[in-house]
Amino acid sequence: MTEPLPQARAIVAGHICLDLMPDLGSRPLDLQPGALRIAGPMTISPGGSVSNTGIALHRLGVATRLVALVGSDPLGAVLRAALEDEASGFGDGLVVRADESTSYSVLLSSATTDRIVINFPGANDAFSSDDLPEDRLRGAELLHVGYPPLMRRLCEDRGLELERLLRTARGAGLVTSLDMAEPGDRVGDIEWPALLARVLPQVDVFMPSLGELRAMLGPNRVASANEAHVASSEGPPDEMEVRSLAGTALSLGAAVVGVKLGRFGLYLSTASEARVRAVAERLPGLETGPWSSRELWSSIFEVPVRGTTGSGDTTIAGFLTALLERRGPVEALDLACATGSLCVERDDAQSGIRSREQAGARARSDAPRPPLPVSTGWSPTASPGVMAGPGDRG
Repeated sequence: MTEPLPQARAIVAGHICLDLMPDLGSRPLDLQPGALRIAGPMTISPGGSVSNTGIALHRLGVATRLVALVGSDPLGAVLRAALEDEASGFGDGLVVRADESTSYSVLLSSATTDRIVINFPGANDAFSSDDLPEDRLRGAELLHVGYPPLMRRLCEDRGLELERLLRTARGAGLVTSLDMAEPGDRVGDIEWPALLARVLPQVDVFMPSLGELRAMLGPNRVASANEAHVASSEGPPDEMEVRSLAGTALSLGAAVVGVKLGRFGLYLSTASEARVRAVAERLPGLETGPWSSRELWSSIFEVPVRGTTGSGDTTIAGFLTALLERRGPVEALDLACATGSLCVERDDAQSGIRSREQAGARARSDAPRPPLPVSTGWSPTASPGVMAGPGDRG
């Protein structure tokens, strides 16, 4: 057993589950009704945003505390034990409710097919700001909240509980970060533009996927989240659409917007210096100039892909690690994409990421990085994989 965890610098709260992943090999899933598909051994691991981002932060050297809601059932015990295997005390932040059931996900993933997730929300639906009171935030520098669209209570009343959680964290002096999930109607008939208008003024770093932004803020929001996801994975994204959606998120109040684009990399847009200064006041030592009015786009690191489970979550962990280290946005993008590339080299979300040194070596490596689908208005930066856009004022 490892030594007890030090005082947390980062708190990761929100959606957690137990991931059940059968080994389906490298063939396409090609699942047909009534067919028998032989699988390999089952991998059981902590999952969801809290586990994926939190464990990656921990392995990248950031002292991290996990806060989530579970049931007093066997799955909850397995989940806690799996977290304790990662580090002594890592499961202490789990809040147990006897009247709830622990969430789980069955993940179907192969090297040739994007993952299919079957999720039981369980106790995540009951999570609220009361489960992370202000006294548990003391001493930390950052709060990251993941997957509110999979958590019913956080989305009710146009995100009232989510706003309270983020507002409390900012009032306690923490930088706030938010990741989403594909929105659907299972948490109710949510007006996502209204929810984001309420929540994003309390968010410093907002890192959704393009599909999530399309479904929440796009002009054709009647499309299902699945349709938005499929559209965003079929071919290169439209540059003007990405810029427009990120700009909308900035106008609603976020300071830093990172749009995850899958194999097409990570797009970054940041607010003016006045808004960024409010972040730096809670992260002393962060230089506002390099982070103000930026428009950057980073390509991925091309590596053999075993599975995509957790790739977005771990990409966020790399980005937040660089932010906590007070590095600039170009370095943050490099470390984010490097961490995501380590993730996809394994079937599960965590085993490919081992240390900050490993991720840094990948970020500095000469691993191939494909050209970005950008217009002629973009220019190179100090990193061979990052381009600066027409709106960049760095």
